[in-house]
Amino acid sequence: MSGSLETVSLPELFRLIDLSTKTGRLTVQPLVDENTPCAIRVGKARPRDVALPKEIGSAAAQKTIALCYIWFEKGRLVAITDDANRQRLIDLIENRGWLGRRVIEKLADLCPAEYPFGLYLKTMGVLKAEQLQLLFQMNLHQVYKLFEVTSGWFMFEVLSSDKTTNNLATPWLEMTGNSMRATEVTLFALRLVKNWTGFFDKLPDLNSALRPLVRQVPFRLDTQELELWQLADEITSLDEMAFKLKRASDSIQKTAFRLIITGLVEEVFQDLPTNGMPAQFLQPKPLSPAVIAQEAASKTIGQSPRYANANREKPVTISANPDSNFGKSPDTSGSIIKNLISFLRNNGNSSRIEIINSFPL
Repeated sequence: MSGSLETVSLPELFRLIDLSTKTGRLTVQPLVDENTPCAIRVGKARPRDVALPKEIGSAAAQKTIALCYIWFEKGRLVAITDDANRQRLIDLIENRGWLGRRVIEKLADLCPAEYPFGLYLKTMGVLKAEQLQLLFQMNLHQVYKLFEVTSGWFMFEVLSSDKTTNNLATPWLEMTGNSMRATEVTLFALRLVKNWTGFFDKLPDLNSALRPLVRQVPFRLDTQELELWQLADEITSLDEMAFKLKRASDSIQKTAFRLIITGLVEEVFQDLPTNGMPAQFLQPKPLSPAVIAQEAASKTIGQSPRYANANREKPVTISANPDSNFGKSPDTSGSIIKNLISFLRNNGNSSRIEIINSFPL
């Protein structure tokens, strides 16, 4: 599977990988411009083993291009590499000053096949769980910055059951043993996004409401995300939520988008749009104390000032039998019927006269 990030965004890709619980490698090749964060401008030229779409060779793609490989196992992110050959995890451990280069490389040689290197270091008592978690978070921040990019290409290669595909082996030496659901990575990444230009067309409408899709949130939400999830009732619009929470409308839209793209809620549209007006302004105004007192003092509802004209004009009652209503309406009199008979007689419609004469006047 491959395509353009302008067609399928990274949040949507991560959602797809999470739902399908895929195992494989996602290659992301953004088209970098002057607005791209500097941290993304690392990386080397595209390796030959990555066959991205032909359009990548266009003139628009001749800018500085960084490459990132993101590895998933059953829908969970397990490793990040800059290129096919770089030993990123070993570099991070050395740069932190935890172990010397020779020691790390020796331990890497002793690490069992198909076993996460970080987990092996923990088993050997060389690194602690907190250190491995820090290394994993450092790798994740490289992925978070990719969510700022909305132009580029991607390719996802599914690994077979033996963890290889097209001679592509799982990078066990790049794994800390930690993992995170793809949708949770998206949630953290979108919290850090500063430039939302590429997501404006994906933000939910302010007049729409939210329907909860889960009974219990599988990961930790921030304060505003939790507030919106609790207000999701299929009725309360995003504009009303912004009014209740005293938050900016665009902030509510971005938070709602995070909840939608991670599968916690879905957007629903109201049958009767409020045009952005908060619900409290759409409710009927309560009666004033004076009107309530007058109605309470009245002996019958007909004496109430609000219903003073209720009995002045009575509507015409039409029954299921047309004959039973003929001549009973206050607007229908015998003189009108007689004039109609006279008119028909003068026009020679005797058959109609006989029919009308059969009705009592």
